[in-house]
Amino acid sequence: MKRLFLSLLLMLLLISVFGQFVRLNTIKIYADATFDAQGNMKLSLKWVFPTNALYMQVKSAFPNPYVLVRNLTTFSSIFELTNTKVNYEDSKNSILVEADVLGAAACRKGRWEFNLGKGAEMIHSTNDMVIFVIVNTQSADEVVFMTMKLTLPSNCSELKYDPSSGIFSYAMKRKNVSGTVSADVNVKVKPRIMSALYKVYGMPDVEDGAYWVAKFILTNKGKGDIVDLRISYKLGDYTSWSPESVYDVVAPNGAVVDLYYPIISSNVTQLKSQTPVDLQIKYSYKDRSGKTYSDTLTKRIQMMGVNQFEFSNVPEEERTGAWIDYFSNSPLVAAFVTHLDDVVKSFAGLVSQYSGGVAAAANDQDAITFCKALYDLAAYNGISYQTPSGFLVEYASLGQDVKYPRDVLRDKAGTCLDLAILFAAVCQAVNLKSFIVVIPGHAFPVILLPSGDILPIEATGLGGAAVGKSASFEQAVHSAEETLGKLQLGKFFIVDVSEMQKNGVLPPELPQLPSTVIKDWGYSLPKATGGTGTTTGGTGTTTGGTGTATGGTGTTSGGSAGSGGRTTTTTVNLTGTFTGNYRNNATGQQGELEFNINQSGNNLSGTVWADEDFGEFTGSLSGNTVKITAKIESYMYETTYVVIFNGTVQGNVIQGTYTIQGSNVAGTFQVKRTQ
Repeated sequence: MKRLFLSLLLMLLLISVFGQFVRLNTIKIYADATFDAQGNMKLSLKWVFPTNALYMQVKSAFPNPYVLVRNLTTFSSIFELTNTKVNYEDSKNSILVEADVLGAAACRKGRWEFNLGKGAEMIHSTNDMVIFVIVNTQSADEVVFMTMKLTLPSNCSELKYDPSSGIFSYAMKRKNVSGTVSADVNVKVKPRIMSALYKVYGMPDVEDGAYWVAKFILTNKGKGDIVDLRISYKLGDYTSWSPESVYDVVAPNGAVVDLYYPIISSNVTQLKSQTPVDLQIKYSYKDRSGKTYSDTLTKRIQMMGVNQFEFSNVPEEERTGAWIDYFSNSPLVAAFVTHLDDVVKSFAGLVSQYSGGVAAAANDQDAITFCKALYDLAAYNGISYQTPSGFLVEYASLGQDVKYPRDVLRDKAGTCLDLAILFAAVCQAVNLKSFIVVIPGHAFPVILLPSGDILPIEATGLGGAAVGKSASFEQAVHSAEETLGKLQLGKFFIVDVSEMQKNGVLPPELPQLPSTVIKDWGYSLPKATGGTGTTTGGTGTTTGGTGTATGGTGTTSGGSAGSGGRTTTTTVNLTGTFTGNYRNNATGQQGELEFNINQSGNNLSGTVWADEDFGEFTGSLSGNTVKITAKIESYMYETTYVVIFNGTVQGNVIQGTYTIQGSNVAGTFQVKRTQ
C-alpha cells in the first residue's frame, strides 16, 4: 500500500527530471485508514504540495485528478476500491482521495494481514490504533514525509510490522459464525499478456504490483463464515498449477482479494503473433459445519508475440483522454534494452574500436566520443529511420511491434523507439547509464555522462547510406536538446533503463546467434580512418551542446593522433570560486553546487552552497586529487548534514563523487572555475 501512496509522487518526479521544471522540495502525504471487523477499510489520502505554484501547474496539466492516482484507483490496482472520490482542494494545495477498500486485510495463519509496504516505521500503537511514518529522500533537497494512521477494530492485539515483507498484522478476537454461506466470485484478468515481459508478470514488486495476470475477488454474502479458502491458477501450458493461496476465514460481508503473478515459461518468446491461451482458476472453501464447496473457472486471454508491445495498462473504459493513460506502459520498454545480448556486445565492441578504444564511462569527453562513434558508425553502415503512421499517437490498445536491438542491426532500420532502444542498449553495454524519453509521436535516447551532464541524441537523424541524408551527430544532439527543452507536463515518460531493470523489468531470453553475426550482416569500419574524428589530432574537442565543460588551462591541444585531448595537470591552484552541479545516483535528481575555495599549500578551506543550503568545509589536495569534508546546514529542514566530496582536478574543472555521511545518499558532482 505504501508504494501506491507514493505513486503520485513518482508521477510528479518526472517534472524535475533533467531540470525541466521546478523542484518538489517536500511533499507531505497524510493517510487515514479505518478497518472493520471483516477486513474492509475506509481510506482517506491527502497529498499536500509545497507551493501553490507547483499545485497550480499540476492541476493545469491534469484537470482530471484521477489520472494522477490511476495505479491506486483503476483496474490494474492491487486493491479493489469502491465509492472512490478524487478531488483537488485549492485552499490547501492538495489532492484528496477517499475510497472503500474491499478485503484490505485478510486472515491467514491466525492473523489479519495488510500489505502496507516496505520502508515504514511504527512510531506509536495501542490495541486499536497504530501510526507509521515514512521518510523517502529522493535527493539532497527532495523529501517525502508521510504519516499513516490505521484504526483497527476492537479486541485487537499483538500488532506487528515486518519490514522485510512490508506486512502489518494483528490478532483479533472474534466469535465463529455458523450459518449459510454464499460466495460471490468475480475474476478480473488482463485481456492481453506481452510475452516479451513474461518475467515481469511473476514479480509483484514491479510497478506497484500492477502487472498481475488475474485478480480473484470472493465476497461472502451469506450469514456464516467461509473457512479454509484455497485458490490456485494455471496459465495454459506455460505454467504449472500455482501453490495454493490459503485464507483462514472470510467473515459475512468480508472479502478476499487474491492476485496471480505467474512464473511463465520462456517458451512464450517463441510466439510471433497473438495466441489464445486459457487461464484456469480452481478454488474451494468450507462452511463451519465442514461442508466443502469447490469450482473451476476458465478465462481466455491473448498471449502477444515476442515483438508486440501494448502501450497501455489502463482499460479503455477507464481512460480519461489524457495521453499518459494511453501510454502508461511506456516504462516497460526497458525490457527491450538487451545490453547483455552478445550481438549488442559485439556491435559495442566495433563502436569502441571505431572510437579509438576510449573508456566510455571514464569521463565526459570519452563518453561523447563513444556516442559520436556509435551514431557515425550506424550511419556509415546504413542504419536508417523508419516509422509507421500514427506511431505513439494513435490510441490503440493492441499496441505495435517493437524491435530488439539485434533486430534493428539485422534489418538496418527501425522506428524512433527502436533506434532509441538500440542506442540505449549499446551505451548500457559500456556502462553509460541511458534513458529513453517517450513523448507524443516520438521517442529518443538520453545518455547520462560521467559528470552527471546529459547527452540527448535524435537517433532519427540516421538516414542510412542508401538515402545519403543523415544529419550530423552535432545536429542530432542539438535537435534532441531542443525537443527535451519543450517537454510538456503530463505528456512524456522518461524511462530510466537501469532502474527499471533493477526493479525487475528484465529482457526476455533470446535465441543464441553466431558470434560472427555482426560481420555476417555486413558491418564494417570505414577503411580510411582510425577513429571518429574526435580523437584524431589530439584536439580534445567535444561535440553537441550538452553543457559539459571541456578544455581549460590543463588541456593538452595539438597532441599526437589518438590522444583525444585528454587532460594533463600543471601546477594546481584552486583558490577561487567553482560552480556547477551535483546529481543523486539513486534518483537522478540534480542541483546547483558552489565552492569558494582558499588554498594554503595542500590544505583547502572555504564555504559551499548546495542549492539553498550553506556550509563550511576543510579539505586537502594531493596531486590532482581533492578531498573535501563539508558541514552543511539545511534551513528548510532545520538540520545539519556532513557531505564528503572526492574528486579530481582537470584544468578548471573538479569532478568526482560525494556521499552524505550516515546515510545511503550518494552521487556525482562537477564544478568549473568561474573566478
